[in-house]
Order: sequence, then structure tokens, then C-alpha cells
Amino acid sequence: MDIRQMKYFKTIVEEGTISKAAKKLHMAQPPLSMQLKQLEEELSVILLKRGNKQIELTEAGNRFYKRCLQILDLTEITKNELKQSYQDVLRIGITSSNSGLIQQESIQEFIKKNKHVQYAIHEGSTYEILDLLLSHNIDLGIVRTPFDTSQVNTFYLEKEPMIAIGKKEYFINTKRKIKDFKDTPLIIHQRYLPLINDYCLNKLIQIQLKVTCDDSRTSLIWANSGIGVAICPMSSLALPYDHSLVYTILEDKNLYTGIAFITRKNEEVSALLNEFIERFK
Repeated sequence: MDIRQMKYFKTIVEEGTISKAAKKLHMAQPPLSMQLKQLEEELSVILLKRGNKQIELTEAGNRFYKRCLQILDLTEITKNELKQSYQDVLRIGITSSNSGLIQQESIQEFIKKNKHVQYAIHEGSTYEILDLLLSHNIDLGIVRTPFDTSQVNTFYLEKEPMIAIGKKEYFINTKRKIKDFKDTPLIIHQRYLPLINDYCLNKLIQIQLKVTCDDSRTSLIWANSGIGVAICPMSSLALPYDHSLVYTILEDKNLYTGIAFITRKNEEVSALLNEFIERFK
């Protein structure tokens, strides 16, 4: 298995058929089919389900495709690093609920001061960011607690409360705790669902879950539709949202979450990246 085969496989997946991929790669179809067969034999798995029209990824094929993207991306990054100073590029992974942090005045000052710096931003869940960090696709992750800290160095910001946000008709009465929303349809990010469920079970609170999603911005969009009230970290207010929405800060201390900065263990952090992290302290 080599980089060339990974490029072939990536092209087949993205073009949808082997014949289209062969045209894209400027090669004949039989040699490309042979390369795919050799790859599957080497890996001892079936990567694609062959059909009359469109190819279909197997579970193993889907996993291999994601790894191909990471490896090819890392290969391209490595090439670029050899052409320019490593410290000129900050490779950062960030969860959607943390993306508003870039608007902080201290970070805007950092950007203005370091005009030569390029930023490679990857977005995903906390677990995806951890994976990107450990596979050397990024050098800094900005994630949400809790998570496994055994393989990373961690710096924590102060914990913040959750908010409930939605149309004003949901806030006619004063509501300051999650129990006050037990009769309200709720919109909850998958990341915080276990935290909220566990807390409500311990407090014998029966909530009405209406929508689950994987992005805080999506939570705000659904809240704006009027379908229910979104429960999300307070820093989500830094994201674009309709300011006609009403929100309240929840007083439930057990629902507080923290923002964490993670880097790889036993690896020196560049001076530029360290300065970037220090701006948040």
C-alpha cells in the first residue's frame, strides 16, 4: 500500500465509478481496477461493493477512505512545510461550539501582529479533533470536556454554564434551571446529551427531547425555527444567531462544561503556537 494507491482509491470514491475515476486520472480502466483489487488483497478486506452504476463503500472502505484523506492531507502539509517555515502555519482543530473564540480581542491582536501566519482550521467533534491531533494532522485542539486526557497535554479555561435559548413564547415565566424546561421540547447537541441525561436522571427530571444534532450552530438554527429551546454552552452566543431569540443562563452547576486546549504529549510546542495559546489565558 502506497500514496499512489490511496490517491487512486480517493478518486474512485469521489468520482463514483471506476470508469470516471480512470478518466480523471488519465489512465485506462483495467489497470485502475487491478490496483483496487491488489489493494483489497493486501488489506484482506472488501473496500467497495461493485454495482452496475454507482460504487458503494463498505464499512471498511468508509474507514479506509477517511484514513486516506488524513494521510494525503498530512503528505501535502509535509510538502508545504519543506517549502516554508513550519512556524508560519498554525494547524488548529476546533469544535463548533468553540469557534466563536476567534472573535476575542486578544486573538484579533495576535492575528494583526502576525500577518505572515497562515491558519489551517479543522472542525469536528471533540473525538474527531483528538484523532486529528494524535495522527499529526493538527498541532492544537480546542475541545470541550469531558474527554480522555491520557495521551495529551491539557490547558483548561474556566468552566462556563449552559444556556437555554429560543423564541420568547417559551420564556413567559421565569426559568433558571433545567427542571423549569421539563415541559418544553428541547434541542440538544449530541456532545452534551449524556451530561444532561445523567443529571436529569439523578434529579428525577423527565425532559422532552425534540432534536439532537452535531453542531451548536445547528442548535441555534432549530431554536430560531420555533420548534423548541436549545440547550448549549454560553460561548455559543458568540456564534451568529437571530438576536430576537431569548436566552437564560442555567444555574445548574453540574451542567457546566469547560474549554480545553490540547497538544501532543512529549512533543515541544512551537513558540508561535505557545503565544497563540497564551492569548486565551
